[in-house]
Amino acid sequence: MDIYDKPYYKVTKMFASLIGRWPYQSSRQSLVIVTVIWSAFILQAIPQTIAIINNFDNREVLLEALAPYIIDIACLIKYANTIYNAEMVKTLFERIKKDWSLLSKDREKKILEYHVDLGRLMSVGYAGFAFITTVIFVTEPILPRIINKLTKSNESVPLKFALPLEYIIFEKENHYWLMLIITNIFAANMIVVIISCDIMFITCVQHVCGMFAVVGFRIENAPTDKIMGKNQKEVSSQKNSHDGSYKHLVSCIRSHRRALEFAELLEETFTAGFGVIVALNLPIMSITGLQLITQSNTVQQTLKYLLFAIAQMLHLFFDCFLSQNLTDMSSRIQECIANVKWFEISNESQKLLILMTMRSQVPCKLTAAKIMELSIENFGMMVKTSGSYFTMLLSMQ
Repeated sequence: MDIYDKPYYKVTKMFASLIGRWPYQSSRQSLVIVTVIWSAFILQAIPQTIAIINNFDNREVLLEALAPYIIDIACLIKYANTIYNAEMVKTLFERIKKDWSLLSKDREKKILEYHVDLGRLMSVGYAGFAFITTVIFVTEPILPRIINKLTKSNESVPLKFALPLEYIIFEKENHYWLMLIITNIFAANMIVVIISCDIMFITCVQHVCGMFAVVGFRIENAPTDKIMGKNQKEVSSQKNSHDGSYKHLVSCIRSHRRALEFAELLEETFTAGFGVIVALNLPIMSITGLQLITQSNTVQQTLKYLLFAIAQMLHLFFDCFLSQNLTDMSSRIQECIANVKWFEISNESQKLLILMTMRSQVPCKLTAAKIMELSIENFGMMVKTSGSYFTMLLSMQ
């Protein structure tokens, strides 16, 4: 049975296949899906751009159009990054498959399964919240119509979309419902792309965290050379080929190196995308916060902007939280080494522990364009910066 047919990888496989980025789907199928998604990007960008240009002097409409427009740009760049780095993404998933094949003990497999399954739960929760937010966002314009229908009210409701759009070939009054359906399909396309890219990232991060946990478990359970009737010199004089602790620690070093290489490849694959996401996320949160304060005239609008702002913050938090988790798991190797009964192993084995300690003093990090480290501390700093932008925009009203 292929490892990717197991339950904890099914969510990743399904979402990656939806956007044509699953490394093992046919190139023809991938090409068709990518073409459809890019076409949807372009078809949505045109009416959005026209709406922004035509309403450039209308601050309220401009603010309402800017946040979704910036999110679309971020989505486009995130998707383009996975296409550009398709070979690296495939290498990551090949390494995941290889790492599973190298695990022989049930306890080690259970440790990795725990971290991967945790990633699956994160992915499901993240996707669920994102879809709920999207549904509320796109249905906000038609909720008053539904309420009027249920209450049999004759109050007129203006024809509007979830975000400002201006189609050239359709008249809004004559083709409103058709245009609304098309707009919502395009919005669903955007959110599926964002979710799919993030789920692939979550899966890879949780895998390497699991590998660091497995390495830590192996180190803590390294066999010792019982000194019973022998002094330390006699133990250290044994050939390394007969030294059980030495061979075990050599295998730990190899596994540790594989995990480090995986983390470095993960950084190379996603760092450029993170740079753009972080740069765009700060003004988006500020604009949405301003809309929440100044443009929330109804309960539906308040809920729409509130969930929109939470979703943006949650997206940034997930990236920083996962990166922080990777940093913590890679640093934990030092604690595992400290728990080894070093006084019961040979001198050669002790030297290996020193080498591993030195290497583990430099934790793995994920960065935004190799400029800023993604961490919980920097997440707080970015939220404060966004708050400063929000205050500035509010003072300009």
